[in-house]
Amino acid sequence: MSLSASSESGDRLATLRDLRDLLARNIEACESLRDLASLSGRLQSVLEEIAKIDGQSKDRGDGIDEIAQRRATRRASAAKGPARASGSV
Repeated sequence: MSLSASSESGDRLATLRDLRDLLARNIEACESLRDLASLSGRLQSVLEEIAKIDGQSKDRGDGIDEIAQRRATRRASAAKGPARASGSV
């Protein structure tokens, strides 16, 4: 997909990936050290943005994972509850 097409789609991650690819191609063709430094810095910031968005989407999990975690927390609390109550009497 082209950068303009991904930008129009509203998909931020796809747009960043297309921008990353465009920057990489421009870096490879760059002959000016001044431009190379600028392009490299921009590429680095785009890579960080991509990593942050990818990390957020992977951290979310799905609803089933969230329900399972809540259930495990409740069961752990329930198991500890009676022991505390009998120990404090």
